[in-house]
Amino acid sequence: MVPCAAIRPGHLRAAGFGFQTQRWVSYDKAALTKAALVQAVEAGLGEDTRGNPLRIDAESKTISTAAGSLPISPVFDPAWMKARRRQKKEDPSKPMGRFRKKLANNPYARALSTPIRRCPTTATSLPRYFLQDFELVKHPSTGAAWWAPGPLSFEFVQEKTRMVENHDEVDAQTAATIATSANLQFSGAHQVATPNPGDQRSRAAPSQREPAGKDAQSTRRPSRGPITSYTLCRQSIVDSLGGPSKKNAALLLATRSGMAIAPDTRNAVWRQDMGQVLLGMLRRHAVDALVSRSCPTEERQDTFIHPCADWGQVKDVTLRGCVLWLPETQKDAPRQYATLDVEGARYGQKMAVHNLRWLLGDEETERLRREAPLFRHHDILVLRQWNSVSVMRLHLLLWRLQGYLAQPPQADGSVTVQ
Repeated sequence: MVPCAAIRPGHLRAAGFGFQTQRWVSYDKAALTKAALVQAVEAGLGEDTRGNPLRIDAESKTISTAAGSLPISPVFDPAWMKARRRQKKEDPSKPMGRFRKKLANNPYARALSTPIRRCPTTATSLPRYFLQDFELVKHPSTGAAWWAPGPLSFEFVQEKTRMVENHDEVDAQTAATIATSANLQFSGAHQVATPNPGDQRSRAAPSQREPAGKDAQSTRRPSRGPITSYTLCRQSIVDSLGGPSKKNAALLLATRSGMAIAPDTRNAVWRQDMGQVLLGMLRRHAVDALVSRSCPTEERQDTFIHPCADWGQVKDVTLRGCVLWLPETQKDAPRQYATLDVEGARYGQKMAVHNLRWLLGDEETERLRREAPLFRHHDILVLRQWNSVSVMRLHLLLWRLQGYLAQPPQADGSVTVQ
């Protein structure tokens, strides 16, 4: 079975569309030193007719050959190569002081600090966290261009020990998404990346799943697709792109121009049920992460999710993040943008309350309670704020789901409930 892959410049060039632009690549500072550049050039030169390795003298700008020293090409000049390559920015220093540490570990501050991107559908420019990325991928059978959800919403949600197994669920979800429309079947072992293959994946608890092998590591996705567009992360907006008119979906590439966009990509297929497909992906990733975090292992005994007997115990939890609430029924239960005030707290005075029954849906809620005993025996739990990227991304994923399902208020101030 031919795997589903992101459309890349190489694929389009092979299809006869000419040279295609690629994303900028940045280099580490150590890779841009004169010695490192000379070593990189010499590694690709090989040997001369006598079997001696070709050597470059960066000072005299010559290359040693069997016929003697000859001037090197300007493209082999380390100074020229360094000027053409962009150096990767150094990582920021560790935050000092309690306020800076709290700010660095605040998921909402992290959401606001993401790069600005523009939604062509609503003509809105917002931090990238508030938008959903969509990539162009190739259909495994026809080779046609299809739109599929990108990986930004799901990156690093799983903890490091499970990232080999679930490091990037987007490519396999993409394959399953396209296969659903084309009535195809996919094997998770032959995908471009090795995430959960959508509905084909095992429903066993994380502790019962087999660890990934070398095949999973060798097929890890190297980067995001080069042809990416963004839209507001709201289900009503995503649903509007799947209407009978192709005008709204065509807006995703309206601002893209140049050789990176081939003629065939202008007619990319957009699933009419993309809103529900994306919602299912968000919910599955959230439940997988919650199950993983609520099941301690022998290697990890940390309590990331703290159960509470009542609402009064929430304020006593250290490193409070957000409240995970499983009400008995949905009737009269607040759904969107519910908060809990913690009096006397210097940090975290207002906590988000996530109604998991509404947020995850009935099917995923039942799976959560079935696979995680902690959620089976408690209705009020606190997801704590640990100094961990995966926990941070889990907080952001839950808040993204909250915004994705939220409905705008009506003229009379009421909210439409679906």
